[in-house]
Amino acid sequence: MIIRNCNEEDVDKIRRFVRECEPLELHTPFTYWTLFNYFSNLCFLIAEDDMVIGFVSGIRSSLDQNVVYLWQIGVSKNSRGKNYASVLIDAFTKAVRAIECNKIQVSISPENKTSYKVFLKYVKEHSYSISKISEIKYHDQLSDKKEFEILYEIEI
Repeated sequence: MIIRNCNEEDVDKIRRFVRECEPLELHTPFTYWTLFNYFSNLCFLIAEDDMVIGFVSGIRSSLDQNVVYLWQIGVSKNSRGKNYASVLIDAFTKAVRAIECNKIQVSISPENKTSYKVFLKYVKEHSYSISKISEIKYHDQLSDKKEFEILYEIEI
């Protein structure tokens, strides 16, 4: 197993991974290219035998320089239960600290109890604090899809 920062050569690999890693939402190639070129210090993958089995990405807030938003995190179905999510969160947290931020925000769908439990476990193991700071409600008029997630903030 290796963990490393993502780069633009990983765009297709990550898109294939995200497509297969429910409930992650697949975005355009240009979205991932932008992430990997402008926020590569906050994007990591885990690979085994040249296959991506885990991914995390984030962006630094332009409004609050102490905040980084953890945008996507996922572990392949066959690799779950092996603590890889914690490995990804740990790499992400170290990268957040390296840019002198002390808050990570993450939004989680209320139905995604597994994701919430992963973050709660990680926070407890590292003596960090987590709090609900808002609810995100959005109606995409193009797709008529309604989004609802809870925004949490982790102080590290």
